[in-house]
Amino acid sequence: MKEKEIKQLLDKFNAGKCSAEELALLQSLMQEFNQDTEIKTPVTELKQSLWNKIEKQTIAKGTVKKLNTTWLKVAAVVLIALFAGIFGSRIFVNHKANDVIAYQVITAPKGQMKQVLLPDNTLVQLNAGSSIRCPVKFSETRRDVTLLNGEAFFEVKHDALKPFLVHTGKVITQVLGTSFNIEFYSELPDIKVFVKSGKVEVHDQQHTFGMYTSQQQVTYNKQNQSFSRQLIAGDHSLSWMHDELILDNVEFKEVVVYLQNRYNVNFKYTGKKLSKQHYSVRFSNKLSINQVLDILQLIDGRKYRLQGDIVNIK
Repeated sequence: MKEKEIKQLLDKFNAGKCSAEELALLQSLMQEFNQDTEIKTPVTELKQSLWNKIEKQTIAKGTVKKLNTTWLKVAAVVLIALFAGIFGSRIFVNHKANDVIAYQVITAPKGQMKQVLLPDNTLVQLNAGSSIRCPVKFSETRRDVTLLNGEAFFEVKHDALKPFLVHTGKVITQVLGTSFNIEFYSELPDIKVFVKSGKVEVHDQQHTFGMYTSQQQVTYNKQNQSFSRQLIAGDHSLSWMHDELILDNVEFKEVVVYLQNRYNVNFKYTGKKLSKQHYSVRFSNKLSINQVLDILQLIDGRKYRLQGDIVNIK
């Protein structure tokens, strides 16, 4: 990995914008750094001090997991110093404990939804198979949360002095106090932000997509980085939280993503894959997976067979 790329990665980490994959890469780099026998003291002493901190870190068990970000913060200081040619114990002089931000990753496992109350009393409803990353305590100036994957509905506690920002890949949704839904699945091409109440600003690092109010939705294509605005009638975008899952004019892969997360199954094609056929479906939350598969079979004529947790499609 080139020096420039590592510096960019560390800059992203210090700005709190690293993805889960990038955090894992940082950890891997630190492991390599620890194995380097050519780096002499006083850097060797710094390495030992750093890894002593790492060994003291623990990961909480269960659905709420704390990331080892304390040692990553220290690692960032050490690595930046190395690339800049700065050596010596003064690296740690200005490193204060209250400057380190501890994060947690909260996950709703497949087959289950989860409600989460954030440190500022913002309420988050996570769809099945979804994860968010947030600080254990928000900073004094802003509230940053990252939707790592899946779908989440936010009811943001109003605070005029602290904007609330949700990071989804390159897209940032910023509010003061409102309610909105974000859909961000790694398997799907689009990011969707639907506003239930209040006002939301959506942008990426270069462009502003505008302000969105109640019943409006912005759809951002991850590949070509284009966006569009829609007016959504009714509550279809929030149906996953209620009695029915409503999907209007979507490709089959979007139906699959929802069903895999909701029922904790995996779809497997044993015949020819489906074409770009679009589906408009309604599934009651009370239906079993077998009942859902019967409905799909009636729609497209294919055979769906459930074996264990695998749905075979012919």
